Amino acid sequence: MKKEPPTRNFWHSIFIIFCALVSGFLLSFISFGLLWSGISWHIQLIMTLPFLLLSCAVYRWSKGALGSCAFIVVGAAPMGVLISQFRDTNDSHLMPVLVVLSWILGVLAGCYLGYLSRSARMTD
Repeated sequence: MKKEPPTRNFWHSIFIIFCALVSGFLLSFISFGLLWSGISWHIQLIMTLPFLLLSCAVYRWSKGALGSCAFIVVGAAPMGVLISQFRDTNDSHLMPVLVVLSWILGVLAGCYLGYLSRSARMTD
């Protein structure tokens, strides 16, 4: 079996990390745009699904490196902090914080689904 040179593995890992950072930021930016356009907080919780799919794809693409999924959360952190400063109609920070936590739960669930799909493929 042919081994890849170490520089290829290094740049492949850097590319995955960069893509995870940028895509996490873009998804959070889209979520912020939806919030700014007047979508209700409850509909904002649907943004969990793109984070789930993204983290599942990154986990599989990085060949099971769990740290790569953490960069999705790091990329989404600036907008997450900004969104958590808003208030809902009850003058509370609860819904914005729940939206940001749903992103994090989506990333964790996507990593878990990626783990399950990789382990199922390995046993076949």
